[in-house]
Amino acid sequence: HGCYWKKCSFCDVSLDYIGRYDGAPAALLVDRIEAIIAETGQTGFHFVDEAAPPKALKALAQELLRRGVTISWWGNIRFEKTFTPELAQLLADSGCIAMSGGLEVASDRLLALMKKGVSVDQVARVTKGFADAGILVHAYLMYGFPTQTVQDTVDALEYVRQLFAEGCIHSGFFHRFACTVHSPVGLHPQDYGITLLPLPEGR
Repeated sequence: HGCYWKKCSFCDVSLDYIGRYDGAPAALLVDRIEAIIAETGQTGFHFVDEAAPPKALKALAQELLRRGVTISWWGNIRFEKTFTPELAQLLADSGCIAMSGGLEVASDRLLALMKKGVSVDQVARVTKGFADAGILVHAYLMYGFPTQTVQDTVDALEYVRQLFAEGCIHSGFFHRFACTVHSPVGLHPQDYGITLLPLPEGR
């Protein structure tokens, strides 16, 4: 469980179940997969890490292929540069059918403020690699992040339109930004140019 990156300013990274990443070795993961298949007959697997590390997914794919285990699987990632076209193809060969990741605000300025650790161009390259490997790509997006302007939002919409047009992403959803108390924005609102209203009495 959790996230190996644990830096994004909108996320509840101060909570233990997110901030403490518990990874399992590939051999153990595939042992568990084989046990679940034997018990249930199900061969579709959703990995629910907040973001799964590229290195761990590569090891998982190699172990699935080594053992000849045939499954369909998908999960959540960061669109980081380590996801090369070659790695995307390896994941597809091992049964990966879809990936979800955060493009968030589609703005390099805001991505840096978020401490997302990716750039817009990088997201385009990574998503294209997944798409070319036959993996469906879903983008998480948001609007209303602190300091985001109307023009920033319009620009993000246009960029997302271009990603669809180029076949880089296949689905996406814009969520309204919500400030949560365990996120860096909630813990240090002054760093993001905002002031939070006090909680109602008794909360």
